[in-house]
Amino acid sequence: MDVQLFESLLYRGESETLDFKVDQYSFEKATDEEKSELLKDILAFANAWRDSDAHILIGVQENRGTKAAVLGVTKQLEDHAVHEFVNGKTQKPVTFSYEVFPFGAMQCGIIQVPVQERPFYLRKDFGRLKANEVYIRRGSATGKATPDEIADMGKRLSTPPVPAFI
Repeated sequence: MDVQLFESLLYRGESETLDFKVDQYSFEKATDEEKSELLKDILAFANAWRDSDAHILIGVQENRGTKAAVLGVTKQLEDHAVHEFVNGKTQKPVTFSYEVFPFGAMQCGIIQVPVQERPFYLRKDFGRLKANEVYIRRGSATGKATPDEIADMGKRLSTPPVPAFI
């Protein structure tokens, strides 16, 4: 993440590629229910219909119609610990990254989720989340994918690319 991209994200609204979180996710010494919020958000963005990277900006408050406010967070997650947690629960590894991003005198957390082969789902129930449910980001909301949406995820991957003639 560079400053230019970060600042440009502050002017966008929440969508299939962007979410703002004022507070850091509960992780260390958190209950399964608390940790399931982080897991659900990562899975929902990994499964979302999009053509660019998705970002969760932690320590940032959305201000609809104007620039988001950077508040920063004092606690940061450990990238390796979040990877072990998420990928220990899913049927296949999810590609994402967590980074600490300094912005002025504050530090934010950024989770970046690239476009990748999907769907992703949990092997067994965890916290508020159910096994074999495909969570998906739709606009600024997260929900459960329908059977048709899940089937389309597979179809899109199996469709060969159309060559471009110039």
